[in-house]
Amino acid sequence: MLNITWFGHAMWKVATDKVSIVFDPYNDIGYPMPKNLTADIVISSHEHGDHSNFKLLTGSFKKISQIGTYHLENMRIKLIEASHGQLNGKKLGDTFLSLLTLENMTFLHCGDLGSIPGDDIIYEIEGIDILFVPVGGHYTIDAITAKEFIELVKPKIVFPMHYKTEVSKIDGIAGIEPFIELFPETERIDSNSINITKNSFKPKKQRYILLNYE
Repeated sequence: MLNITWFGHAMWKVATDKVSIVFDPYNDIGYPMPKNLTADIVISSHEHGDHSNFKLLTGSFKKISQIGTYHLENMRIKLIEASHGQLNGKKLGDTFLSLLTLENMTFLHCGDLGSIPGDDIIYEIEGIDILFVPVGGHYTIDAITAKEFIELVKPKIVFPMHYKTEVSKIDGIAGIEPFIELFPETERIDSNSINITKNSFKPKKQRYILLNYE
């Protein structure tokens, strides 16, 4: 079983009873700053402050922020280079897609994905179980492009992220409404966490799950 927690923006924690991973810890961008947060592994998709605040965590942990394949805690983690896209005609650099296998489930955290990757990457990630994908646009892909990406990758469960909320200080990004319009069957969960098992997957039907950030 995976316990998945959303803290807001692109920051998530995925945990089992044996290992825990935090993705893209943010700085003060409006969301509550978690207290006494721990993890075994912390992954940053790129060096922007709203995705790489390692000081937010306490205790010791393995830091991963470079392209490559890692074998840790009986788990395979692969960071795949992708484009952060452009803003006002200037390239924003690169971001990493984090591909993991845990509890016999595969999942992908897309960081600040700014454009749909090439066919070689799509081939590698197609058919994953769980996808964490940005949908707010401006700094990342928007909801329309996220839909195209989802159709290519064909995940079983989709968690949208990196969109504007009532507390977010990140300007320019859209709220969740365009995503909901494209996926009206999205499930709204009145919690910031959810447990996922193989039984959570619906045969031949994708799930779209929206969590609270606290």
